[in-house]
Amino acid sequence: MATYPEFRALSTLRARSGISAGMFFAKKKPQLDGLPVWMDPTEFATLVAAVHAVGPTSFLEWGVGGSTRALLAAFPTIERYLAVEHNPAWVEQVRSVVADPRLSLQLVLPDTPPPPGGGPRRAAGQPAQESPAFDDRAEYDRSLMKTYIETPRRLGFRPDFVLVDGRARRFCLMEAFDLVRPGGVVALHDAQREEYHGVLRDLGAPRFLEPWTQGQIALLRKA
Repeated sequence: MATYPEFRALSTLRARSGISAGMFFAKKKPQLDGLPVWMDPTEFATLVAAVHAVGPTSFLEWGVGGSTRALLAAFPTIERYLAVEHNPAWVEQVRSVVADPRLSLQLVLPDTPPPPGGGPRRAAGQPAQESPAFDDRAEYDRSLMKTYIETPRRLGFRPDFVLVDGRARRFCLMEAFDLVRPGGVVALHDAQREEYHGVLRDLGAPRFLEPWTQGQIALLRKA
């Protein structure tokens, strides 16, 4: 695994790795057999460049989807990819599309069942949102999704790179930074949300990547 002191020029890394915003997206709307990458193309290309810079052999992701398939396709050097997801219907959709043997997809239900419905209607190819109020509570009450948060530790998984893009992200960030190997990197999607900033800065010196349109990426490197 390569280590990089800081991520100061991700555009340069994109150029060196041959990564472009169009690699995983159609020009207007991403279509990947019902499993699109729900990030802005430039943001996702920047994330891919960061993964390329680290060169991980083990990868951990909370929250699965089109990014899971795209990252596996982009990095044949990843030997083990652990993904944790709480939504049964979404897990089945991902499993129907992604057959990569490197992927260990773990369905972990919330410890406290969320109320049904209540969330806004999602676009086709996106997981259903049970309840925004439950999602908000899960950011501050670890007990709601304790098993989901602790599954990688229970499995003894020590990743080189972590993508936090699911539920209970504040707690997953803390867990990720503890589990990631020295020299490894934790990436957070939607890092522009202020509720994540305190945890990010408590853990280290996050780098908030620019430009962003849909959901900002922040990176934390473990010394």
